[in-house]
Amino acid sequence: MKKITLFIFLLSISFCFGQAWTTGTVSLDSDFTVKFDVDASTSLVTMTLIGPSNVWLGVAPGVSAGNMMGNAGDDVVVYNSIGLQDRNMLAGNGQPNLDASQDWTITSNTTLIGVRTIVATRAINTGDANDYIFPTATGPIPLLWAKGGGLTFGYHTGGRGGTVANLTLGVDRFALTNFSVSPNPSASNFTITLPTKNNSAKVEVYSMLGKQILTKQLKEQRTNIEVSQWNSGIYLIKVTVNDFTQTKRFVKS
Repeated sequence: MKKITLFIFLLSISFCFGQAWTTGTVSLDSDFTVKFDVDASTSLVTMTLIGPSNVWLGVAPGVSAGNMMGNAGDDVVVYNSIGLQDRNMLAGNGQPNLDASQDWTITSNTTLIGVRTIVATRAINTGDANDYIFPTATGPIPLLWAKGGGLTFGYHTGGRGGTVANLTLGVDRFALTNFSVSPNPSASNFTITLPTKNNSAKVEVYSMLGKQILTKQLKEQRTNIEVSQWNSGIYLIKVTVNDFTQTKRFVKS
């Protein structure tokens, strides 16, 4: 199911201008933050979750702060000893159910001095009734959060709470990170061309199953990428410039 969902998302990626919205960094607790970036040009949501590395972390987008247990089926995403999991609320005491479809894909998971930073992506609308549909307009997004006393998912002994994030129109990411990939498809190599040389530019390449294939700095305006050893298929080419990201697809023939 995950493979099919991601494949459908890849086929729907847009190559045209699109607006982007962001919640900015939202403080959930003294040591726990989340940020959601919603990009209409790629139909992609990027979540950045930062918190203690020794406890499980959970956030429920779209759930009112006054409804601490959520309604049955409300969306929640949890990072624990198993990894990043799509779950849904029970509307009562007990561990949220594991979704049949796991739609979040981790693109980065790093730990530094006891602080974990997770970056993950999924479609704005996954088509799963248990997944929150992120808005593509300015406005509030209610959030619930919880933390555990360890990495094993269980009772929220680390605390819980609720807040409201404000989704605002972000900087036009397309203008900052617009790049081309050619030739595409290709069996041997392709060239990434940036509008201008930028020392902060970085490329990451992922397979359709979320496995990172390549990461490197783009030190020149034009960078050649050798792909002859890659398996045939579709890959996500993600270019980041000054914390702004644009993603395109590449077909290895």
